[in-house]
Amino acid sequence: MKLILTALLITGSLMAHDFTTRYDVNVGMFGKVGTADISLEEDATSYEIKLVAKMTGTAATLTKNRVETYISKGKIVNGEYLPETFYKIRTTNDKKKELVYTFDYANKTISLNETTVETIHGTTFDASSFKIIDTTKVEKSSSSEVLEHFVSSDILTTYLNTQRSCNSNKINYDLVAIGARNDRNDITVSFLDDLQKAEVTSSFSADVGNIYNLHVQPIDKDKVTVDILMAFDNDGLMKEAVLGNVFWIGEISAKRVYHDVASK
Repeated sequence: MKLILTALLITGSLMAHDFTTRYDVNVGMFGKVGTADISLEEDATSYEIKLVAKMTGTAATLTKNRVETYISKGKIVNGEYLPETFYKIRTTNDKKKELVYTFDYANKTISLNETTVETIHGTTFDASSFKIIDTTKVEKSSSSEVLEHFVSSDILTTYLNTQRSCNSNKINYDLVAIGARNDRNDITVSFLDDLQKAEVTSSFSADVGNIYNLHVQPIDKDKVTVDILMAFDNDGLMKEAVLGNVFWIGEISAKRVYHDVASK
């Protein structure tokens, strides 16, 4: 689910429009395990894009109804999306962790504020009533720091800027973005030319446009690298993504099931 979510975050469009899109995420023998909703609102100078990924069914139960939310707000300069604030929020039944990144272009710095709120359930023995009593307490922690390096993109603006950054004229793009898997250049997006595209087209449904390959180097060098194929529709937004057979669980895929575009 996390790697497919990365694919959803990285693909994008150069078209000027608002849109709302939903993807179903499926895992081989388990079927549908989650959904991802992406929405964009923009005008001539500013934008707000949001992605909400939810686990469903048994996957939701096993992950305590985990939801990941990403929000990017910022400005549009010469067709490029530049973030001013980026939110990364993860919630479960009993915990919420929120990361807020603030971009300072004048000083070339990024400030990070992190807040965690956790509900802890327990029991205690009440000697007066001679009963076991359920207890609940809420613990909150926060921290702040200035990041060591400045970059002018987050994972959602990378979504919007991909076809500007990676196309037939520049077929490989090393991803460095706030909210990506880590801060090193270990994620590469590649535009597939006609021959490469023909070799993988059968992995997708009919009428797809450009196809990209997302190459993810592992943090642990002993692990295997991962490649995700991403097929765009002719409107410039991702239609499907496929991660090949993984061990015994089978193929992991994301397919667009709802798409509403308001062209400007």
